[in-house]
Amino acid sequence: LLGLWLWAADACADAAYLADLLGRADAAELAARHEWRMLLHYRTNAAGGVVSDTDDPRFFLAATGRTDSRAELIATLRAFFSPDPVGGDPQPAQCAFVARYRWLKAELNFDDRRLPSHHCERFQRWFRELNVESATLVFASAYLNNPASLFGHTFLRLDRRGQTEQTRLLAYTANYAADDANSSALMYAFDGIAGGFKGKFDVQPYYKLVRTYSDLESRDIWEYRLNLNEPQLQRLLEHLWELRGIEFDYYFFRENCAWQLLTLLEVADSSLRLSDEFALWTLPADTIRLLARQSNLIGEVTARPARGTVINRRQQALTAGERQWVRRLRNDPAIAASTEFAQLRPERQALLLELALNERQYRRAGKAEEGGEPLLDEVTHRLLVARNRLLVVAAPVRIEPYATRPETGHASRRLGVGIGQRGREGFVELNARASYHDLLEPDIGYTPDAQIEVLSVAIRRYQDDNHLVFDRLTLLDITSLPPIDALTPRPAWRIHTGWEPYPRMNCLNCVAFNFSGSLGLATETNWPGRAVWFALPGLEFDWGDQFAGGYRAGLGLTVGMLLQPAIDWKVLASVTDLDFRLGETGSTTRAVLQQNVALSQDLSLEMNWRYLEGVRQLEIGLRVYF
Repeated sequence: LLGLWLWAADACADAAYLADLLGRADAAELAARHEWRMLLHYRTNAAGGVVSDTDDPRFFLAATGRTDSRAELIATLRAFFSPDPVGGDPQPAQCAFVARYRWLKAELNFDDRRLPSHHCERFQRWFRELNVESATLVFASAYLNNPASLFGHTFLRLDRRGQTEQTRLLAYTANYAADDANSSALMYAFDGIAGGFKGKFDVQPYYKLVRTYSDLESRDIWEYRLNLNEPQLQRLLEHLWELRGIEFDYYFFRENCAWQLLTLLEVADSSLRLSDEFALWTLPADTIRLLARQSNLIGEVTARPARGTVINRRQQALTAGERQWVRRLRNDPAIAASTEFAQLRPERQALLLELALNERQYRRAGKAEEGGEPLLDEVTHRLLVARNRLLVVAAPVRIEPYATRPETGHASRRLGVGIGQRGREGFVELNARASYHDLLEPDIGYTPDAQIEVLSVAIRRYQDDNHLVFDRLTLLDITSLPPIDALTPRPAWRIHTGWEPYPRMNCLNCVAFNFSGSLGLATETNWPGRAVWFALPGLEFDWGDQFAGGYRAGLGLTVGMLLQPAIDWKVLASVTDLDFRLGETGSTTRAVLQQNVALSQDLSLEMNWRYLEGVRQLEIGLRVYF
């Protein structure tokens, strides 16, 4: 009876103290505070209420918690009195939602005698193991051969106390990514756009991500040290603990890796208003530009060139004769003992041996990753032995990433105005692009020789017509022209879908839907200036009323040159020959001569001439990026 009486007395005391906390929380309007909204990932919806970006019911303690911030706060305070396990990694609420507990305790000044705090040993052990002193935002440059990495990727590195340059790879990372393992190739794009994948945060060693992005995919990496103080780092880690195992609906264009990192930083520093800047899409490069505009948020910036970049830069520093030595050494290390090789300066010998070794390991890395050939074979071992016999440092070579810092490039959104003539009719054009970058724009901040355009539209007004005329709408255009390389022999390719102009003498404003794809090769020369020459055989399908039968389909071949006479000036010339075998049959030719001059980082002048199946067009215009 005494035990029952004591239990009842404690329950009454708990209820009284809970009521007191709820009353003070309502008086302070904590449920409407920015800090609480960020902890629960709430956004204002169209009806003026809130809805959380988090789609996992385990993240909420109230049945209506995803859309009711007050109900979730009440349920959270109530759960703090209970030992029942909750959350993505079930444990008492004080330990499952550490960041919520710490914030509410600070705001309401919990009495530890009336609401005893849990020690949360699992969280404390995890926190001590990470041993975080600072955080670094990491940007891995775009990788066009993986649709999920078309715009690059960002994640956080959690730098340990006492970390050095030599031990940096052993730090942990907070990485948000989608689970696309069970998606088919046909449904991949739809699932990525419509939220068909589940995304979640994962804490893993930095060296694993460097191996994937830098070593295997040859993506240059940029590291941005974040100036977060100790309390901010504490909140970031506490919230990261809360998100372990919690799933989000992953949206390729908006609620992606870049978006989720912004929300994590907003929890760390409640003065930041970052995610609200992105209404329709969130690109990693744009988020870095936004972070760079914040006062004193970004500190030291460090480049980590990809393994392929290091090899290529070293190759470029060799003479023709030295390149031959590398090719021979790569397959026959015994050459290192020859009299001719010994006549080279020791530091050049060391450089050639290291390069031969790196090339061989790079070529074998993919096969080793797939469980094929071992990374270390007899030839590799002999190259290592030969290099270790030379007790000198290799001749230094300056290594610069091919992908420059993303925030130094032009903004991804664009508006343009131009004037021109198609046939004998003059026009004024307005155009806009949602994102991202085309071949004629400066490569600074972007992947060289690559183009990704999403939602680009143009309307015109012709001189003899008072109406606006729709000219074109690009839904998606991806072009990749990597020069052929013996080390990384990647194909050149292009895919395009959207509505394009198909003028004819009796219909200058005719437009048709186009879907086309090409696969070929590109090569690089240094005359006249840096030039990329390409040949792209492909298939094309056009659908529109102007075609006999309403459509046409056939084969095509595009050949051309992308020339860069100066860093801010690019010229693109190409000819496409088409042979349609289905629908409206026949052959036709198109030709393009375009050039773009960057007047400043976010302003450029474009000029182009086109031959469109018998109709000529000339245009000049200004582009503004924002």
